[in-house]
Amino acid sequence: MKKLILIFFICISCSKDEVTLIDNGEGIAIKFVDGLNDDPAYQLSKDSNGFYNLTLDTINNQTIQRITGKLLRNGEPIEDLGSGSQPKKVYWESNLYWWLMQGDIVANVTMTYINLITGELIYTNLPPLVNWRDVLVSTINESSYSNQETGVVNTVIAPIKEMIGDTMKIKMTYIHSITQKEEGSNSFDIIGERVFQDSTYVILK
Repeated sequence: MKKLILIFFICISCSKDEVTLIDNGEGIAIKFVDGLNDDPAYQLSKDSNGFYNLTLDTINNQTIQRITGKLLRNGEPIEDLGSGSQPKKVYWESNLYWWLMQGDIVANVTMTYINLITGELIYTNLPPLVNWRDVLVSTINESSYSNQETGVVNTVIAPIKEMIGDTMKIKMTYIHSITQKEEGSNSFDIIGERVFQDSTYVILK
């Protein structure tokens, strides 16, 4: 009888010592870097209203510009109960789109090769790539992953020359899974999510 009572007491003591760890995203922040690019040579200027300015290429259809943000927890790359310090997925949105119509030329293709007899470098224009159906094209790459060592995350915008005078709103979003697990356990449960966002504006000139 004494042995049974002792075993019961030990089990109760063990259950009281269990600790549930919960990661609710505390300390996480997402934001654009100054100039919208971490390379000073490609940073955008900001006007007195706090809007960035991008001058569009009027010769080529699209203007390519890399956009940079940072995703950190208390100033450091995010580590969480679920995936540790792995890269985190960030979603990007733009308010501007354009139509690529059926029959539009997507790209001109040139093949380059060396003539084995003469040694001459030869360029041959191949038939252009032609779009086969109407497509609504976003002006931003819609997802990317943060650098697990720095928290830096990049995407690319590509407005077209017809958008001169428009204002592009860019939004970046990180969805953090709220997780819990018992201390010392290798498994975890997702019990919700928390959304972190930042947005900025770019005037197209």
